[in-house]
Amino acid sequence: MMVDDRWVRHVTHVVLFSIAPFVELRFAIPYGITKGLHPLVAVAAAVAASWVVIVPMFLIMDLFYNRWLSQVPLVRHFVDEIRTRGRPYVERWGVLGVGIYVSLPFPGPGIYSGTVLAWLFGLPRRQATVALVLGVLVSGFLVAGISTPMIALIRKILISLGH
Repeated sequence: MMVDDRWVRHVTHVVLFSIAPFVELRFAIPYGITKGLHPLVAVAAAVAASWVVIVPMFLIMDLFYNRWLSQVPLVRHFVDEIRTRGRPYVERWGVLGVGIYVSLPFPGPGIYSGTVLAWLFGLPRRQATVALVLGVLVSGFLVAGISTPMIALIRKILISLGH
């Protein structure tokens, strides 16, 4: 079976969008689907790429937040926002709350903020990593499940309008 260059390019874009802060898989999966990728391919590429972010984010927070990053007002603002928005999840469900927070299929609670949330509350790394992995997986399927029929509907409307 030959792999089309466009397919590789689209999967690569999904991966890159998935690891881009603020973009992540909530954009990457619909992008991949609109480019003709099967939704499961888009989910697999986006979720796997998102998982790669977890360990480096913990390391960045460990090594650089207190010393340098906390001195940057914009970074400090984002971290405070994550603490405020994520606190109810962690207080109610503990480490599982981080996974629930990350699984929400709307902008904001992605893999970066989920990892920062786990770091802020000092959650055990292994358990937090499992929760983050599962949260991203759930989020990926939710995003694909929501966006696939929406994209199909938009395409149908555009075709009926002659575009």
